[in-house]
Amino acid sequence: MPHIRKDPVTKQSVIISAERTGRPSDYVNSDKKHVSNSELSCPFCRGHEMKTPDSVYTVYAEQEEIWQVRIVPNKYPIISETHKNELPKENSLFCASSSKGFHDVIIEHPNHYFNFYHAQTEDFFYIFKAVMMRLRDLGKNEDMLYSLHFKNFGPEAGASLSHSHSQIITTPFIPVQMLDEINGAFEYYNENNRCVYCDIILEEKKLNERVIYENDNFIAIAPFASRSPYQIYIIPKQHSNSIIYTSSPHMLDFASILKNIFDRLYNLLGEVSFNYVLHTLLPVFNDRYNYSSHWFLDIMPKMSKLAGYELGSGVFINSITPEDAAEQLRNAL
Repeated sequence: MPHIRKDPVTKQSVIISAERTGRPSDYVNSDKKHVSNSELSCPFCRGHEMKTPDSVYTVYAEQEEIWQVRIVPNKYPIISETHKNELPKENSLFCASSSKGFHDVIIEHPNHYFNFYHAQTEDFFYIFKAVMMRLRDLGKNEDMLYSLHFKNFGPEAGASLSHSHSQIITTPFIPVQMLDEINGAFEYYNENNRCVYCDIILEEKKLNERVIYENDNFIAIAPFASRSPYQIYIIPKQHSNSIIYTSSPHMLDFASILKNIFDRLYNLLGEVSFNYVLHTLLPVFNDRYNYSSHWFLDIMPKMSKLAGYELGSGVFINSITPEDAAEQLRNAL
């Protein structure tokens, strides 16, 4: 059964989930074409709802009986309740714990062939409204410390089903990369009495070198220390530590800038594989990190593969400057 182990040196948490080897994969190779899992057999298509667990949250289209987005528990979860007697033996050096948590799948559209590169603003609005509402619900679990919403698109990005979907994994620990980020922003706030992301927005607008696009409430930038080619941050201009507090008008602006950015990516790079990660907090940290943390979406097109140096050192090598990437994306529309 899945469980959590902690590295005795780095203290980093690792989820051991051997059952994941049985998850479905409909990619026949890593080339341009991926087949199988047609509409007839796809568990995520409309009319096949009985092939998934019951929905924990559903967004309906204008006709109430027709769903637009469904969130369901993952049939192949990386994290779930584990009984203590199923854990490995512990001692002062090796620590393991139950992997109680939640692993959700967001089925982003009833159309089997929908993808972000051809989506409309309202599609993004429905998807992230569902994500926001699910995060609000997950935030009621006081023993859960972090919810990570992420998307893998394309075989190079690790997608295992062709029907458009994303995931939320909620854990009783904060992933080490997120913890470093949260603590770094907290240190900046303590030293400067300002949010580092708010300062980044002000500086990027003043320099105007890495700004790709902005609307009334959001800005898209190529981050100064981009880890990979064409990495993009989409950040709310108004300070907020969590997406769960986003109003409907602001969510519509978020959907609008997503539409704009994916149009630019498509015009420049085609249907390139990508990952995105939503950086946001649960309400349990409101008091401590309310003024220092700032939510944002991190989009990472898969233009290269990690090799030995990146994997061994954690230092990324980027083959294009963020300034050039931003200019190319600005000119893509």
